[in-house]
Amino acid sequence: MRKITHQERDTINTYIKNGIDISALIEGKDIQNQNFNRAIISKMERVKDDISGCSFAFAKLGSKEIPLSIKILQTKMQNCNFECAEFIGTAWIRNCDAQNCNFKGADVSNVDYRFTNFLGSSFCESKIRISSKSGFGCKFPKEMWQELTKQWDMKINVISQSEELKNKENV
Repeated sequence: MRKITHQERDTINTYIKNGIDISALIEGKDIQNQNFNRAIISKMERVKDDISGCSFAFAKLGSKEIPLSIKILQTKMQNCNFECAEFIGTAWIRNCDAQNCNFKGADVSNVDYRFTNFLGSSFCESKIRISSKSGFGCKFPKEMWQELTKQWDMKINVISQSEELKNKENV
């Protein structure tokens, strides 16, 4: 993948400013550490890539017309910013290293995030679907569950699989 040129960056900024989809402009390009705040990206496929440091704050990602239009697979995406981003339609973030990402206020309710590592990430005020199928093999920060359940009228104990295996071995 080649780097985005200054001219391409200017075109991307103009598209974002005017509410035009930038999908074709970033396809096949190295987007690591790029700012796509408030962008419209109807289609994006990243496989075995590194998009770490990207900012998609307040972006609209995906499309209802294109099934599975956002696919991020086996990709390093550490320290990405998805604050208040909206995933439209079904999206995949599978088998990714998404440590220390910001999902505050994001709508990730249509994201399938199997086997993704979200340790250190923030999901405050985000809209997320919690299901065993979507999150199979996923790693979330324990603090997320503590924050989520602190006002509930029941006690929820979060035990990682490694802790569970240790407990079984000690029995």
